[in-house]
Amino acid sequence: MDSVLQDLRFGLRTLLKAPGFTTMAILTLALGIGANTALFSVVNGVLLRPLPYPEPDRLMAVFATNADTVRGSVTYLNFLDWQKDNAAFSGLAAFRNTDELLTGMGEGERLSAYMVSAEFFPTLGVQPIAGRVFRKQEDQIGGTPVVMISAGLWQRKFGAAPDAVGRSMTLNGTSYEIVGVAPANFILYGRGRDVFMPIGQWADPTFRNRGVSFGTHVVGRRKPGVTLAQAQADMSRIASNLATSFPDSNKGLGIAILPLKENIVGDVQALLFVLLGAVAFVLLIACANVANLLLARATGRTREFAIRSALGAGRGRVVRQLLTEILLLAIAGGTAGLAVAYWGTQAVLSLVPGALPRSGEIHLDGPVLLFTLGASLLVGVLFGLVPALRLSRDHLQTTMKEGGRGASRARHRT
Repeated sequence: MDSVLQDLRFGLRTLLKAPGFTTMAILTLALGIGANTALFSVVNGVLLRPLPYPEPDRLMAVFATNADTVRGSVTYLNFLDWQKDNAAFSGLAAFRNTDELLTGMGEGERLSAYMVSAEFFPTLGVQPIAGRVFRKQEDQIGGTPVVMISAGLWQRKFGAAPDAVGRSMTLNGTSYEIVGVAPANFILYGRGRDVFMPIGQWADPTFRNRGVSFGTHVVGRRKPGVTLAQAQADMSRIASNLATSFPDSNKGLGIAILPLKENIVGDVQALLFVLLGAVAFVLLIACANVANLLLARATGRTREFAIRSALGAGRGRVVRQLLTEILLLAIAGGTAGLAVAYWGTQAVLSLVPGALPRSGEIHLDGPVLLFTLGASLLVGVLFGLVPALRLSRDHLQTTMKEGGRGASRARHRT
């Protein structure tokens, strides 16, 4: 332990004596490690992190298909038949985007909203942080006008007061009773919503036309033990039955299911992995540059290595000291790289807002910090070992030979 502390103190003093070299090496590593950390935070948030729901692997996106569309929206009456006739899902829920005008609470405000079926939150496994979710009798024409609000709207308009549940708010001229508050972190398809309303209350007669989808989408939770293939076969059976029963609207229509995470991520997966490979190459270049800096700097340290060898320091001891210095550089570069990663991530998200799915889940968390630490140590060991071994061998041998020849010449002159 004492020898390790001695190496650390000596390495730190050595690096501080060469501020130009040290600064250049740290900045080079910071850019390489920071770029990799920034992109890994994106990959981790978008691709690696599971969806923030219980047992997310059982969640599926369910689509209507035809000859022209493989991921189409669903008509409401077809959804009701899917819900009633399927044997593969423990929950099947519909939702669609809309906007609502909030009035009666100061200046009017346009709110983003989801019309959702009563099974929406239970299917996802989301519990309200106050109040309750919708009841089945509320999810139909003539049901009591009720609404759930987001935690953000609860805070903004009601100061997060517990008695907000039970109060009313006016949306598009209709008074709704607030029955629940959705969690603050609840986001589906990359965007939060201000309010949630029962979709079955919508009285537009066209909405109940099997030939009109109105942009309605469906999410389902597979029953335990039901595979993706079994669920697909069950839904294909339902599609065939509906095509027979309603040929005018359902002939040629099929049903496709896809893991919800895969549908949310979309085609960005391949692009992100290509970019991750590209920035990994940048890190390799940065490491090679630092290795060259280490080798170039060695010319001024040959006498130091020779003296330490003459005093009894073996090759392993010299290598350990050099590795300690390189690891100090790598850790300093990794620490500075975190700042580069933070600002780089924020810059990317601000330049392309909404372009990345799950962008709200991209941040420098525990796994990203572990990645940075691992990358820093790996850089230090892999790219510092070769220069250290070469310096300890070549320069020690060269210096000792030159020292021996110098001593021989001195004896000859004497």
